[in-house]
Amino acid sequence: MLAVGLGGRDDDYEASGLPTTGRGRRLEELLEELKRIWSGEERGYAGAIGPTPAREGGPELIVGGHDEAALRRAARFGDGWIMGGGTPEMFAQLAGAIDQAWQAAGRSGKPRKLSLAYFALGPRAREQADAYMKHYYGWLGETADQIAASAAVSEEMVRGYVAAFEQSGCDELILIPSSSELDQVTLLAQAVK
Repeated sequence: MLAVGLGGRDDDYEASGLPTTGRGRRLEELLEELKRIWSGEERGYAGAIGPTPAREGGPELIVGGHDEAALRRAARFGDGWIMGGGTPEMFAQLAGAIDQAWQAAGRSGKPRKLSLAYFALGPRAREQADAYMKHYYGWLGETADQIAASAAVSEEMVRGYVAAFEQSGCDELILIPSSSELDQVTLLAQAVK
């Protein structure tokens, strides 16, 4: 599987020296190129690039994003879509929108739907979630507080998120720890068993 998205942070683009303006168009050009490479399209004397993909047509492609352009991009190029963090309620709204974009693109069936959700567990869970997420998303100003508040900080919240995302049509939920402490993996395993 390959998951791609534009990213919302300008500093994500600093290393490449590319501007953030026009990034949607550039991503679509890259996705078109990947599809040609994965299909075995020949390139001059060299022929096809790389080995034949293990999966016909290339790896499963998951396209992320929250706005209409991202949803159209997922429907055009992807096998599915991922919401890059948020609540089950946000997912439910966007899940309906990706289904509509999928149909508008003439795609049959439904896209695979994934989401990220943040968590921190243990006695300092809220403190850890706030510290990590307000720092990481600090560039968003007050929105960073809202994102931090959405982190699941108890076993009950984790189980509630898992159930709510599933009910909203989420095929796969990726839980991301808001703390680098290794016990978070054990605490998560205990919460979801």
